[in-house]
Amino acid sequence: MYKVYNQAMKKHTQIAIIILILLISGLLGFCISLYQHRLHNPISSRVLGDVQTIETFHYPALFVKQLTGDPKAGEKIFKQFCTSCHGNPPVIDINAPRIGDTKTWQLKRQMGMPTLMKITTEGLGAMPARGGCFECSDEQLRETIQYMLNQSDAR
Repeated sequence: MYKVYNQAMKKHTQIAIIILILLISGLLGFCISLYQHRLHNPISSRVLGDVQTIETFHYPALFVKQLTGDPKAGEKIFKQFCTSCHGNPPVIDINAPRIGDTKTWQLKRQMGMPTLMKITTEGLGAMPARGGCFECSDEQLRETIQYMLNQSDAR
């Protein structure tokens, strides 16, 4: 009788230990995921706390329409569409000419605006047609190219 009781207790103890291990591992996994979330989202977890983050939307047609007649349209279009690849440093490094690189842009200037416009409107290498600004008019693209040239002049 004692032997049967001992075996039953041993089996129940094993089951309890397995359940305890599963609970601890689940709790540990949950704690690690919270830590990772805070690590990868420092603004939302540390600064904003429980405040919901605001989503932003990109409306290129509205953006470009608002630039009509704006003397800084070239600069604004550059910052919105071109800086990812042509910034200094670029966000996406695909060996595109960086703004401010005097030597490279001096060579581009020698190509002339018609050639630069052709490259911009048709695309070249990784650059999409119209530099990705399909809503931009040719005049706005010219202003953007001119802005890039001006920012890259030797001073």
